Amino acid sequence: MTLRRAARNAGWLSLPAVGVVAVFVATAVGPHMGTSTKAFPLLAAGAAGVVGLLAAAVTVEPAWILSAGVALSIFSGNWGYMHVPVPVDRVVIVTGIVTVLVRSVVVKGAPRVEVRRVHWILALLILYAVSSSAWANTLSQHEAAFELIDRLGAVPFLLYLVAPAAFATEHQRNILLVTLALVGAYLGATAFLEMIGPHSLVFPSFINNPALGIHDGRARGPFLEAGADGLAMFCCSVAAIMLLDRPRRPWLRSAMIAIAGLCLLGLILTLTRQVWAGAAAGALLASVASPKLRRHLPAAVVAGVFLVGGALLVVPGLQAKLDARAVAQKPVWDRLNSDSAALRMFESRPLLGFGWGTFPRYSPYYYHVARNYPLSSVGEVHNVVLSNAAELGVIGLGLWLLGLGAAIIAPFRRRGPPSLEPWKLGLIAVTVAWFVQANFAPLAYAFDNYIPWLFAGIALGLPQTATARRREPEAARPRPAWTRPRVEVENRPDSVGIG
Repeated sequence: MTLRRAARNAGWLSLPAVGVVAVFVATAVGPHMGTSTKAFPLLAAGAAGVVGLLAAAVTVEPAWILSAGVALSIFSGNWGYMHVPVPVDRVVIVTGIVTVLVRSVVVKGAPRVEVRRVHWILALLILYAVSSSAWANTLSQHEAAFELIDRLGAVPFLLYLVAPAAFATEHQRNILLVTLALVGAYLGATAFLEMIGPHSLVFPSFINNPALGIHDGRARGPFLEAGADGLAMFCCSVAAIMLLDRPRRPWLRSAMIAIAGLCLLGLILTLTRQVWAGAAAGALLASVASPKLRRHLPAAVVAGVFLVGGALLVVPGLQAKLDARAVAQKPVWDRLNSDSAALRMFESRPLLGFGWGTFPRYSPYYYHVARNYPLSSVGEVHNVVLSNAAELGVIGLGLWLLGLGAAIIAPFRRRGPPSLEPWKLGLIAVTVAWFVQANFAPLAYAFDNYIPWLFAGIALGLPQTATARRREPEAARPRPAWTRPRVEVENRPDSVGIG
């Protein structure tokens, strides 16, 4: 029955894919067609997409669609290097979000999306940022627009909104965890192949191109940036560890342990200090918060020491690279200079800031030569908090901090079912790691910004009344008449009209 359900879901999932394929056809064939006939492939793509979306909304669990979209987001921004003209991850994620909203209306018994005060704060923040970008004339700029969508970010907020309904059951939540574990296996294996080889097995091949992205010579994965790759592997290792708490066959538990270890090895191979600090802080705080995990903390520390020692023995030249990274000063100077420039910008326009996406435009005027370190470069600010302060001012920064704090704290203010407790611990781990890295990197990569908000939405869960209504059809489903004692039905006042 499980295989039959999976095959049926795969069949319905192929319908939205028809829309994506039609877009590919329209993109490839359109330039070679006449003006009067160009509209046909586009209309076909739109019609196929609408039909697929409606079919998916009725038949496919949104957990499958959203999990697939999040997994594909590791290639976000780099689809062109694979000769893919359409950002597939965004198409799938938007399809999943709309599917949740449509199901809540057209499917009887589907969980409803709960709009809380924190969602209004986040909506106000997006409206303020869009207005700021329009005022600064950066809405048409590609980088500023996608940072608004991903980093600030519109899509993470929407995932936070629909996550409680999309992942309302443990089965649906396991879909996401298994997906993240598989992504972690891919990222960890890719990091190993990047640093140890054979390099010919690295897929996609653009990862090996030193002319693309930054941090060549480190494990950087499909992100083409070591920090983003390391944070993603840590989040995937958290998902693999969370699966250990589920009843599984022994070989599956061993596979999850292997994936977690591979991700942590890849995290070391990124040679990125803020990744190490964030992962250590996130894992430590999550372990301290749980009595069950606290007991395993010494064993985890010992395992981590053996993992690092083994990596130093196996990876050629890793010790020298680690020593070079440990004493490297230029990255520190870059961050000190950009942070100081952002603070000066904030002091210059504290209320409204300079406008969203304007730091590269105005920051050169606010870089000063320090007494204790050189001015090594002029670029983007390596601190998300200071970037928001300089561009959005105290109003935008306050809305962002208020919305972020409310979203993270909300799951811990609601008791929720016991099955959500592991998600709260996972939320602590990924949020701490994300926030540590946000203070040392621009953090504009889609996957890394999706995960904390997705975990926060899932850990929040549905309202108790909605959860009770979802359990009611199974717990209180009327039995056949021949199995119900007549006196029981007649003597129960609350049974009148039931069945």
